[in-house]
Amino acid sequence: MTRRHSSFKAAAALALAAALAACGAPQASPQTTKQGTAPPSSATASATPMPTPTPTPTPTENLATFSFTTQKLSLRYPASWTVDAKTYAGMGGNGESAAFKDALGKPVVTVQINSGAYDVGWPVQRTVIESGALPGLAAGGFAGYQYAYFAEVPQPAGGPGTVCWLRISSQVPSDGAGVAGGLPPGGPVPVGPGAVQPPYFLNVWLGGEDLNRCGSVENAKAWWASKEGQQVRSAILSLTAG
Repeated sequence: MTRRHSSFKAAAALALAAALAACGAPQASPQTTKQGTAPPSSATASATPMPTPTPTPTPTENLATFSFTTQKLSLRYPASWTVDAKTYAGMGGNGESAAFKDALGKPVVTVQINSGAYDVGWPVQRTVIESGALPGLAAGGFAGYQYAYFAEVPQPAGGPGTVCWLRISSQVPSDGAGVAGGLPPGGPVPVGPGAVQPPYFLNVWLGGEDLNRCGSVENAKAWWASKEGQQVRSAILSLTAG
């Protein structure tokens, strides 16, 4: 009995120790997966783009229209200019001229129909500053006609000084040696009455000594680039026939 009681006590002690061991063992913590989190966004403010400056529109110049009476021809010119129109007997038909002056009364440009004169006869060295087509004349029988603005220096030096010209023709004068007025080195070619065709003679003169006698090629270029020069250019480019 004594031995059996001891065995029972030993077994009970072992069971109690096991139970206590189980109770005292540290419990495994449940594993948690740490989710990746985005770093807090920076408080940097996005830059606001600067607005593109709007260019100031160029004021549109007020224009007037002049219509010739002897031919179906018109042009636009600054409304501040005045125009003196005349008709007369011209080459091969009725002649007509329109002389334009600026607001101060200074002659600027004259457009002539069936009339013209050339102050020619001396050799020159020519510089063509600008030339171009005149599409508004094509419908009136002037297909292929162009304008040309050029300066001529008399040769040899000592003549009347550099002269500026504005011409309308089917052929632009060439740079280099020539005869005053945009003519070739051999001078004007003899022509008959048919020279006023097609369908009439059209001529342009720069008005006033200060324009025609421009002093130098550099002065000629500077005037053409000026407001007045560009006004004359626009008026000639606006020529419309038909």
